Amino acid sequence: MYLKVATAQIESTLGQVGGNLETHVRWIERAAREGADLVFFPECSLTGYGTEHAREHAISIDDEAVRAVESCAREEGIAAGFGFIERAVGGGAARGESRGVDALGSSKQGCDLFITYEIAGGDERLAYRKTHLGSHEHEVFVAGDELPVAHVAGTCVGVQLCWEAHIPDIASTLRAKGAQLVICPHAGGLGGTRRIESWDRYLAARALDNGMYVMACNALRRNADGLLTGGGMAAYGPDGVRIAAEASTEEGMLLVDMESPLPRDLPDDGMRHISYFDRRRPELYL
Repeated sequence: MYLKVATAQIESTLGQVGGNLETHVRWIERAAREGADLVFFPECSLTGYGTEHAREHAISIDDEAVRAVESCAREEGIAAGFGFIERAVGGGAARGESRGVDALGSSKQGCDLFITYEIAGGDERLAYRKTHLGSHEHEVFVAGDELPVAHVAGTCVGVQLCWEAHIPDIASTLRAKGAQLVICPHAGGLGGTRRIESWDRYLAARALDNGMYVMACNALRRNADGLLTGGGMAAYGPDGVRIAAEASTEEGMLLVDMESPLPRDLPDDGMRHISYFDRRRPELYL
């Protein structure tokens, strides 16, 4: 496989969709100039992330800001991954039902909010609703119930959002659907070298066990003193080795050429090029 992937570490302010949109456009244009096939942003990058006041700042999947990111990606000839707090009237998404977003009901009366992540401008559109919610998220959002994949320049791509990357079953399910790259957009408080060290422990395992690329980014947040915190970008190869990383707390972009062969594409000649995923025996596992 060959794919040139960029991730943009940006600050997104909750409730400032207009300003966040301008930031997306700027980095999509820059990634396109750099020759990237795909650029992706942190979790809830378009609306900003937050559990408090989430309903107030939620947008629909047909919102003009969502349309604007999609349009920019098309015009620049690049795929773009971005996230938002989705307000789904009646618990469904009229525009995504056949593209990875089902008309989901809610187990919580009156709750119609989702943490949604879209990849636009690829071979087909992907819209993923976060399936595994954190403790605070669980009180505000409804969980999705599908793990879709999409293709970008012929490469199969899946999504794990933030702490979901700790769950091996999500990665192996995406791999079973053909994923060659899994992107992991975060919106967590941990940043700098501590963020990279944390990712080294579990994202490397997701990559090695499934024989695929894994790439992550984390949102920047402004603290009470007005300083940017959080951040972090990293990429891991199918051998579990970190390819590149950036621990800065400033806006920036990490660009990676994904060109090493995947274990599944190498000769099955014993343990030398073993594809661990393909040697599994699912009938034994509970």
